[in-house]
Amino acid sequence: MFSNLQIRPAKPHRRKTSMAARAGVSKRRVSYISTTANDVPSMSLMEDLFGEEFPEAFGGSSGSTKSSKSILDLPPELLAIICEDFSNIDIKRLRLASAYLAKNVDLRIDRVYVSPNRANLQCLRNILDHPRYKYQIAELIWDDAQLDAYPDLDSFKQAVEWDEKVMQRNVERLVRKLGEGEPEADVEMEAFEDEDLFDSSGKLTEMAKDILLRHNSQFAKHVIAKNAISMSIEESYEIYQALYRQEQQIMKQEHDAAALEYTLENCPNLVRVILTSEVWRPWHLQPVYDTPFRRSLPQGFRKPSVWPWLSQRPYDTPARREYREGVMGNYVSDEEGSLPTEFRGYSILLSALATIEDTQVSEFIVYPGQETIGVSHHLFTTPNADFTNTLKMAQHLPLTRLALSINASCAFRTSTTYLRSGQLRTLLASMSHLEHLDLSLNGTERHEETAGAVVRPSLVFPASLLPRLKTFALRNATFPELELVSLISALTSAHHITLDNI
Repeated sequence: MFSNLQIRPAKPHRRKTSMAARAGVSKRRVSYISTTANDVPSMSLMEDLFGEEFPEAFGGSSGSTKSSKSILDLPPELLAIICEDFSNIDIKRLRLASAYLAKNVDLRIDRVYVSPNRANLQCLRNILDHPRYKYQIAELIWDDAQLDAYPDLDSFKQAVEWDEKVMQRNVERLVRKLGEGEPEADVEMEAFEDEDLFDSSGKLTEMAKDILLRHNSQFAKHVIAKNAISMSIEESYEIYQALYRQEQQIMKQEHDAAALEYTLENCPNLVRVILTSEVWRPWHLQPVYDTPFRRSLPQGFRKPSVWPWLSQRPYDTPARREYREGVMGNYVSDEEGSLPTEFRGYSILLSALATIEDTQVSEFIVYPGQETIGVSHHLFTTPNADFTNTLKMAQHLPLTRLALSINASCAFRTSTTYLRSGQLRTLLASMSHLEHLDLSLNGTERHEETAGAVVRPSLVFPASLLPRLKTFALRNATFPELELVSLISALTSAHHITLDNI
């Protein structure tokens, strides 16, 4: 009866196609999550979890799709605002991310360096050729630390080894200071001598590295890295000789002087000019000024310190002392003459500043760090071309700030001293806009014993200047006590007064 009956599997139940699908509209299932601002995970985590459905998964979303905008769509004006709180290194990294950011995110450059060195001059030229950077420059620094001549390897080695001994003493003090206040470290410190920190070749021992790394400071890492990669004396001497020849050639052709004039003419917002000797000091574990020249040196290069402005050095030779005393013990006898060649930077700066037009320069600073050196006392001892230019600058520029440090070495030997000549007083009297004065005399008539040789403040400071000064600093000077009190009393507008080693 049922011989022809065939049993077939039941057809699967098919869900009827929705009208949305038949209309060509795709619909995704979305889960809505309630959250608060305090427990929201990071954007990258949410994108990994939800993929293309982010941010539709949030309850506050109205179904909008993810935006395709990025930082590359921001205009330069907004990028500049964003970068205001970035460090310089972060800005440099951001510029490396894309060609657009490299073009539209500016470096933060407000200072330029001038010296007879190819790296400094090339960097300066790149900045001044940029359509925007030259308008950011507010400070110009002239590095007056000229390289010393070392005729042979032995003299070079002696200078380098002395610097490295200073560095070693600084590291020894640092390591001991790091252990202060830690009982475990104090016991460890008492167990070894300073010799345990360095081996016979001057390298840090493993013990010293361990103590430095335990504190995990950037400074400690810098000391370790610098110590680890130092090159040989012979290699360093070869590089140094090439740098010295290059510097001598630039000074001979006066390329640095031409670069200075070009900078003054093309930086309309320049405010401050600094003459300094502090770029290459052995006691600075970190540079005071991180110049392009310094950054261009190969890693591990061992460079001896520079002692500019005829300053005394710890490993002086009799010949060098005799030369310094011969130069500083005399004076400029010709009104058309200039300061000794060791003060070449001051002569070039003042020659340019005396004639510059349409400038905003209002601050001139001679910065010797903590040293009792500066521009030669010859400047104020007798009439000379550099004093004439200094006076022209004072009358020509509306200077509101002056910081002046004088190298008074051997000044007592001249028949007319730099304080009694009246030239310094004449200079200060000509500065009608001056409000901030920092004067380091670095020696007075201590070698004179007669009452007539006493230098009084009235020989240095004009009475019209003192009442309008807002800040006043006097360093390394000797005046009669009562007259010093009168001097301070005359500073009726001063907000801050500094007396250092008076």
